Amino acid sequence: MKTIDLSKEQHSLHEVLSLAKSEAVFIHAASGEDFLLEQADDFDREVATLGASEKFMSFLDTRSKEKGHIPLSKIREKRNL
Repeated sequence: MKTIDLSKEQHSLHEVLSLAKSEAVFIHAASGEDFLLEQADDFDREVATLGASEKFMSFLDTRSKEKGHIPLSKIREKRNL
């Protein structure tokens, strides 16, 4: 992982993105905030898409509020295992 401290020296966006193509870049901003930049893959894009989906987030919210569970013994019994 490459570390860039913007409080000590400036880097262009092009430089930072070029570095992120080959390894993760930890960026310490002059404001004191820290960021991590790395190249996105298909999984990252899918997570971002699902996270922005109101329908999917509503589905997860509904599922998280469900109460109860089915004991493994009942599932085995239903499946004759």
